[in-house]
Amino acid sequence: MTRAIGKRMCAIVIGGVVGAAALAGGASAQNGGAAPGQPAGAAALRQAPAALQAPIRNEAGTIRYIVLFADTATQRYSAKAVSDPRFGAEHDGKVMRLLHEVEAAHRVAATHAYSHTLQGFAAYLTEQQVTALRRDPRIKSVSPDIQAEASASAVWTDVQVGASTLPWGVQAVGGSAASTGATTVYVIDSGIANHVDVPVSARWNAPGACAIGKYPHATFVAGIIAAKNDNAGVTGVNAGAKLVSLAYGDPTCAVGSNSFANVIAALDEAKRRILAEGRMGVVNLSSNFQMVNLTPDRMPLVAAFQKSVRTLIAPDSASGYRGAVFVQSAGNRYNDACFYSFNDKLPSDGALVVGAIDSNGQPAQPLNGSGAFAPLDPKGVTEMGSNFGACVDAWAPGKNVRSTWMNSYASTYVVSSGTSWAAPHVSALAARLIETTPTLRTPGEVENAIRARLVSGGALTQGTPLRVASIAGAAHKAKPTVEFKIGGQRSSPNPAMLGVAPNPALTAATPFELRYEALGAQSCDMRAYVDGNLVEQKLAGPTSFNWGSVTRAPGVHRWDVDCRSANGETNSASASARVARGLEPVITFSVDGVPTTNGVPPVSTSVPVTVSYQVTNATSCTAEAYRRLPVEFFETWYDNKNAPTSMRWAPLKLVSGGEYYWRVVCVNRNAPGAPESQESVGLQAF
Repeated sequence: MTRAIGKRMCAIVIGGVVGAAALAGGASAQNGGAAPGQPAGAAALRQAPAALQAPIRNEAGTIRYIVLFADTATQRYSAKAVSDPRFGAEHDGKVMRLLHEVEAAHRVAATHAYSHTLQGFAAYLTEQQVTALRRDPRIKSVSPDIQAEASASAVWTDVQVGASTLPWGVQAVGGSAASTGATTVYVIDSGIANHVDVPVSARWNAPGACAIGKYPHATFVAGIIAAKNDNAGVTGVNAGAKLVSLAYGDPTCAVGSNSFANVIAALDEAKRRILAEGRMGVVNLSSNFQMVNLTPDRMPLVAAFQKSVRTLIAPDSASGYRGAVFVQSAGNRYNDACFYSFNDKLPSDGALVVGAIDSNGQPAQPLNGSGAFAPLDPKGVTEMGSNFGACVDAWAPGKNVRSTWMNSYASTYVVSSGTSWAAPHVSALAARLIETTPTLRTPGEVENAIRARLVSGGALTQGTPLRVASIAGAAHKAKPTVEFKIGGQRSSPNPAMLGVAPNPALTAATPFELRYEALGAQSCDMRAYVDGNLVEQKLAGPTSFNWGSVTRAPGVHRWDVDCRSANGETNSASASARVARGLEPVITFSVDGVPTTNGVPPVSTSVPVTVSYQVTNATSCTAEAYRRLPVEFFETWYDNKNAPTSMRWAPLKLVSGGEYYWRVVCVNRNAPGAPESQESVGLQAF
């Protein structure tokens, strides 16, 4: 994984066209847009309650209804419990018997059953079924289901506004209003790319560095700060703000260019430009370096960095220099931020170090023994989580946030994680405050203004209240962050499931890891189901539990956990596993005719290689191959959704330094449960 002066690569989740999230962008308000001074998208949010009244439909367009039984309709039925795999055995037997009769009489299939606070069910119904049910004397009412006006599973979520996305991070800090352009934000990074949604007024690169590198880290930072409000892509916190790109290096364009010397040169250049402009500026540095426990010969570098930052910040009346607000990421090692960032720890020195939160308002930290920031590629390193401690001045969105990216030199948008993304939220707020508050004349005053707008939602970091930056100081209530881990997979943002593609089939003898953990919760309710039947529950239980390595009998297994925080907020997570009931496919890869069961040593590029696979117990397969050449990202070069059960690639001429991977997923539809298997092989060329 690429590093820049100790900077850890922020994690990215990519999907959609050409391997990138092809999201329509910026959040401008059209046809009844936001009033002047309001965030773009505010009008759409105000109108949301009316839009939510639309009935809920399935993929066929059929409306779902809530059907309530008449008050005395269940009296003649037996109260003995009835087991229904769809709803468990805890429902009233009288209600379930009536439900089954109504389903049979009207040929409907219930999606929900009610027997405790109400008596009835929900189902997708045709107009004819609705008419017939309303005539049935056992039925009290038949009403279209609608979306409830309740909070989402997170405190903030991305919002579509026309063709654009208003990212949850921008909402959390109260951004998206248009910049006046009166304050410049200097982005010291890998070099902002030529992205259609990001304005760049000037570029500079340190000696030996590219003005625009291949690693679009700076482009993501720039989008958070200033992506245009143009009904395309995403909208930044200070939309359209003036940006200057100061590129200190990117090893994919010039090995060794990302040096400490270049960072200090970029700080120096920032001060020069701010002095020439004659206005206070904002400098964003989303990079981190080890600041303590260095060898004696490295300590002068730290001193030089600290001095450069102090000099950058401090106004100088003699020269007319107005000073700069300095904002730095806290770092992704889940450690003391003082070890990796500017660490003067002065409350009004004009410097702000920023930690990362998730969309629940909780600190981005490890759960279930796994790091908080997942990597882009399958061989990347997972980062542990946001640094913390006395050197962190503010917290801002940094986990699973959306911004601008470049894919093969084309503008796109992705979701990514890291404290690198928390810092630019605060940089944009600083620029906004300078633009809109003429009384803020020094970097220290701007920092104090931001501190005055920090809000606590009840979340804690290392036992102390976590305070989130917000332009308006808007209150929020943090929710618990809840995750399962099953077989190495996380349950978020979608419930993880083992035993289906792209995971190998599970059998009754296959062990897998199972655990859950909740952050910011006081207690959790856990329930386990097999084929829809409740088999285990633990109410008001612990906020974390580890089953260890488990095996399960054939069937569909599901685990649900619902957690509550001290402030009454709730959140949940799920995980499931399908244990095969028949023969699973057996896939064998070979390289040059030798099975790869014991691994494959590095392969010489001097001789072409042959890669093949053979499958038994399979009716169909999918096969794909992807590679990463030196200083490039992964690309797919073979993808077959209808691959045969045996295949051979030959001869293959590999590139020195390249990484090559093949993956095959096969299913046996002739066996009960249609078990699936997956195998992969990787080669490194030298």
